[in-house]
Amino acid sequence: MTHSLSNTFYREYDLTRARARASPKEPAAHQREALGKLRAWFDAPHTLKGGMLVLPTGGGKTFTATRFLSSVALSKGYKVLWLAHTHHLLEQAFYSFGPPPGRDADGYEVGHVTGKAQLRVRVVSGTLGHGRAHDVKGKDDVVIATLQTIARAYGDARLRGLRDFVASANGKLLVVFDEAHHAPARSYRRLLEALRADAPNVTLLGLTATPTYANARSQGWLAKLFPQGIVYQVSAARLMAQRVLAKPVLHEVSTKVTPTFDDATFRAWAGSYRDLPESVVEDLAKNRERTALIADTYAQHRERWGQTIIFADRWYQCEQLRALLEARGVRAGAVYSSVDGRSSAAERAERTHSDTHATLDAFRRGELDVLINIRMLTEGTDVPNVQSVFLTRATTSRILLTQMIGRALRGPAFGGTSEAHIVSFVDAWEHAMPWATWDDFTESDTVDDERATAARPPLTLVSAALVAQLARDLDTPGQGSAAFVSRLPVGWYRVDFDALSSEDDVEAVSNVLMVFEHERAAFEAHIAWLLTQDLQRFEDAALPEGALEEARAWRERFFEGDVDAPDALAAVLSVARHVAQQGEAPRFFAFDARDAHDLDALASDLSFELELPTMRLFKQLRSEYARTDRLWRALFPTFELFKAQYDARVNARLAQLEYGDEPLYTAPAYVTPDVLASEPDDGVKTQVKVRDGWRCLCCGEDRRGLLQVDHVLPRHYGGSHALENLQTLCRTCNRDKAISDVDFRHHRTTLSAPPRTFTLPKAPRDVDADMWARYLRRAVNFFYQCQAVAKVHVPKRSGSMTMWTVELYEGHDPTWFEKYAEQIVQFANEVRVSANRHPLQALRVRVFGVPEMAMPSNVVAALVADIAAEVRAKASQQVMYDAGAFWVRFEPGKAANLEAVSSALAARGLSVEQKVHPKRGSVVIVTFTGVPGNARGARRA
Repeated sequence: MTHSLSNTFYREYDLTRARARASPKEPAAHQREALGKLRAWFDAPHTLKGGMLVLPTGGGKTFTATRFLSSVALSKGYKVLWLAHTHHLLEQAFYSFGPPPGRDADGYEVGHVTGKAQLRVRVVSGTLGHGRAHDVKGKDDVVIATLQTIARAYGDARLRGLRDFVASANGKLLVVFDEAHHAPARSYRRLLEALRADAPNVTLLGLTATPTYANARSQGWLAKLFPQGIVYQVSAARLMAQRVLAKPVLHEVSTKVTPTFDDATFRAWAGSYRDLPESVVEDLAKNRERTALIADTYAQHRERWGQTIIFADRWYQCEQLRALLEARGVRAGAVYSSVDGRSSAAERAERTHSDTHATLDAFRRGELDVLINIRMLTEGTDVPNVQSVFLTRATTSRILLTQMIGRALRGPAFGGTSEAHIVSFVDAWEHAMPWATWDDFTESDTVDDERATAARPPLTLVSAALVAQLARDLDTPGQGSAAFVSRLPVGWYRVDFDALSSEDDVEAVSNVLMVFEHERAAFEAHIAWLLTQDLQRFEDAALPEGALEEARAWRERFFEGDVDAPDALAAVLSVARHVAQQGEAPRFFAFDARDAHDLDALASDLSFELELPTMRLFKQLRSEYARTDRLWRALFPTFELFKAQYDARVNARLAQLEYGDEPLYTAPAYVTPDVLASEPDDGVKTQVKVRDGWRCLCCGEDRRGLLQVDHVLPRHYGGSHALENLQTLCRTCNRDKAISDVDFRHHRTTLSAPPRTFTLPKAPRDVDADMWARYLRRAVNFFYQCQAVAKVHVPKRSGSMTMWTVELYEGHDPTWFEKYAEQIVQFANEVRVSANRHPLQALRVRVFGVPEMAMPSNVVAALVADIAAEVRAKASQQVMYDAGAFWVRFEPGKAANLEAVSSALAARGLSVEQKVHPKRGSVVIVTFTGVPGNARGARRA
């Protein structure tokens, strides 16, 4: 049915065969209505054509759009450019045209295309396995790409394929903008305006679940992009009434686990809006007590939860959950694969393709109660009868959250359930976390509704901040006397902007920033100043270099208090990104209920004016806490916490009456011993970098701006600033090392066996030889947990038989790394093939200076070709292989280049000897490598 070219996400459909197996899926009633409206809109004459399809999560936006495109737009000769923010949405769209491998029985949506014999569909992004912008061809019919990839590529004159694609449409171009309700950055708006300039008749179709216009209408850009507005819309409430969707029932389970997330790591992460750092995710996934709680939560209420999908993070977490559930009498299965891209080949091999299908089929037949997975089931996999979804941790990605929740929203009319239980496991975070929240089922179809939603108090954040401040008061003498309402915000700002959440995925961020009385004027001054500045560097979704330093300077200029407070830096960056991308100040919402929640006033009334006795006071406080016109239960999660704070306010008032306005404590009853600073001073850092030769001891990076000083034994475990505990690493290696104890100053591993688990670092997406050389050093050194690499050879010029070499210091077994070498070859060839380079034949790992007794013939052939290319570049000489050695021949009188060739080969780690060939008699250089005679076929290169 399809023909695969350079990547998995490109298909050439034979439409004659596809029509014979067209998707038999019948649209639901609301989808038929939508298709009718879309056809009428598409056929109507408009000078600028742009409209929006609005369906709630689970309502089938992607299916409806694909059926419309196949049966109408593509059948009328249109080309389609489908734009989305994340690779998840790209892959969902790709598989909506034709099913994933192994699912041919579902039929082909492209089978509804008429008037064509062939259809080419391509996915383009920066994600591994996707095509690149230079792969786009004028003959493509459907290009599914991230906004940021196309925005960058469309202005690049060297990437002609994309413009050829637009031009080849001959005015028949339809652009689909997925998740259209999120206002994209100005650079994306410029892209869409540029497309309209080059293709004036372009049609724009927006897909969204929750259209929001509050900011967009004030700027007018949304009306320009979608001048016909909403073409069709249906509410979640209607689809629930029609039993198309299940009614979501939300549950939160406290794990009482406080994740390890130090201020320095949080500070670096908070403004990035990427998902949690890997080290934090690892800690949560490995927490056995936490995993047992998840299993217990299901087992103790299995009748309520019914068939359940559990979303986990690591393969070993899946397996542990399955074992725990089975021990509790629950029928459980687990599926995971290379979707979990950070797992090793050995880990991925634990689950075969047939295992996955067998487990899914067993779940569909009702033979399993629980299906555990690692983001495999966020889209594309049909699993009906799901009654509950367990989210084992929070995420910052609203798109990912929506996809996970969407797995349980199929209603009874389509084989689902009437209620969908969404169970979230909530940890005790010490910082205010920018978690994604799910509000697709809060009706917000109008401007006024959207403003009302934004004006609603962010009670979870207010409560977390309040409880944290009250806890700090207990440790700070005299602070308890401050007015209670000073702990409550005077209001909050709503900020909206796009942030790069991974290499090529964009997360549409919509946050509230709480504003307290002492900082409102500072926020106002900062925002007024930002509106006068050139903020173009913040318009892009990627955070610009040096952003944290700028945020620190803004805090110093406009605010008081701790300049480096993680939440504070993230707040000022959020405001700057909002102003840059939206072109206006964020809107401020006052906390109108603030004065009604003054515990000081309540204590004054009940305990000092009315002087209620103990039991009457207790009952009155119970009644107050339960009031539906108050927010006490949201501000204080338990009555005990509310009562304890009430008592604290009474005691503060008594102390004031006893001691007046003097603080109860004039000096703390403790001393603070000197503690070690969180990092060495600049002088020590310079001393370490000089000692280490101003290079990363792991990968060899020597650009000084990228170098950092790392603790061999991390500060997390009490490591000191002593010189012998410090080493120079680049930013990437330091991040990957995290809090592990690895000393890259030593050339001998302490391991007695290969690591049981190992994950290769993220591979480069470029063919640059120096970049790959650093990558090889990083990967191998992290594997052996020391500076094991003596030399790396990645030729800058390569022939058709290319081989890379890594040479290890003595004492390391190169066979340990063999399976990872094969993976690296695969990673490299994905990049090389897409860049039209010859594929890498092999990665040879050997011990420096030790002759190899045998090599496979294909490796020998690659080595001969590699050396030949090197020698030709140096001396234009021929290379021969004879009698187990390489020979470079020089005619008499032409030996001037001997030294250059000798140096080139010696740089490869090859022993070099000048001698006369026994048969040919001329001056030669021979390099002894111990290659066996089975390489006779590779004599000349």
